[in-house]
Amino acid sequence: MKRVYILFLFIFILISTACGRKAVISTDSQLPSPTNTPSPGECTSIGQTWTSPVDGVTLICVPAGEFIMGANENDPLADEDEKPQHKVHLDAFWIDRTEVTNVSFLKCLDAGACRPDVYETTASSFIPYAVHPDYQNFPAFVYASDAAEEYCQWAGRRLPSEAEWEKAARGTDGRLYPWGNSLDCAHANYFGCDKTINTDPTAPRCGYSKTCRTANVEDYPNGASPYGVLNMAGNVWEWVNDWYQADYYSTSPANDPQGPGFGDYKTLRGGGVKSLSQYLRATSRAIGTPQHFFDSQIGFRCAADGGE
Repeated sequence: MKRVYILFLFIFILISTACGRKAVISTDSQLPSPTNTPSPGECTSIGQTWTSPVDGVTLICVPAGEFIMGANENDPLADEDEKPQHKVHLDAFWIDRTEVTNVSFLKCLDAGACRPDVYETTASSFIPYAVHPDYQNFPAFVYASDAAEEYCQWAGRRLPSEAEWEKAARGTDGRLYPWGNSLDCAHANYFGCDKTINTDPTAPRCGYSKTCRTANVEDYPNGASPYGVLNMAGNVWEWVNDWYQADYYSTSPANDPQGPGFGDYKTLRGGGVKSLSQYLRATSRAIGTPQHFFDSQIGFRCAADGGE
């Protein structure tokens, strides 16, 4: 049964997790052509890593194979869009070890491959956070999924599919969280144990927040997934490539599902710093508009094919 909090907290979470439900799409921008960059090559075994020469990001190998996707029917915290639980086989792939950071995203802006309006228009209050030296290794706030796609294409990668994201987060044993089946503040940055990095009123703001409560992407080694991927629960919600469909699991293919062919909303995964614990489960799904979906707890990571 869903936990019930006082009315103020309920309203706060409802607003802060608006990424979870209902909005409107507007898509008219052109994505950049993929850069001619080296690929990570073949992914064959757990423990393999590769560092991109473009943005310096380390990728983790997730070998081919089957895993359990979705929530157990008896999970009292699961929403209906997390069911039915089912087995999925994925080809090998690579995924970024951490969320894309400010310092990495600014490289894309400097290269002219990412749109500067990400920080110059509705997200102008993010500029001090994005460029401040104290926050270089903090997750970049990317308010639109197509802006995340631009970055990944520039880096020679792509957004992960929803299935790839979930496998990278929970492995093959059906666990609830990347590290196991219980949750505490030693494993993730979420509501109730979020980090206030700087309470100085003159310090950079995180969007409309007075203080930055996200964490350095390296701050939670105890929260690593079975493959060694960090921050797959908490800190920031993450865009994936799939369009959202509430009942998609009822008809999704058993091999390398890529999500519906079209839709109004894109899918978000992982929960953020303002999320209740139930949204940090590896199966939890949320939604956002592809463009101009403004929130200070949304970021992303990239993926790449694991074939030769």
